[in-house]
Amino acid sequence: MKPIIYIAAIAILTSYVSTPILAGDREHDQGRQKTTKKRTAHWYDHGMQVVVNNAATATPGHGWRYFTDPVARRAVVISPQGDYYYSRGEGLNWIAAEQSGS
Repeated sequence: MKPIIYIAAIAILTSYVSTPILAGDREHDQGRQKTTKKRTAHWYDHGMQVVVNNAATATPGHGWRYFTDPVARRAVVISPQGDYYYSRGEGLNWIAAEQSGS
């Protein structure tokens, strides 16, 4: 027999033997009570507060939205075009742009 046939036979035999090992023994899990976690909206940041922007039309700050978390010392700014900027007190860093609808 050729060596490649031996290697293939060993690989098949190994996968056949290792399948029950990978499946593991689940009998010890039967006594445990299944729990379900309530999922909360982890993307919603409760610390952020809206900063009021009273910029008039045709002024530099018009259309921009500002949010801050004074306890965590961070801020988010959203441009009228949908660009997101993030700050940890060292200036604004561009994070993402609005997704274009294709």
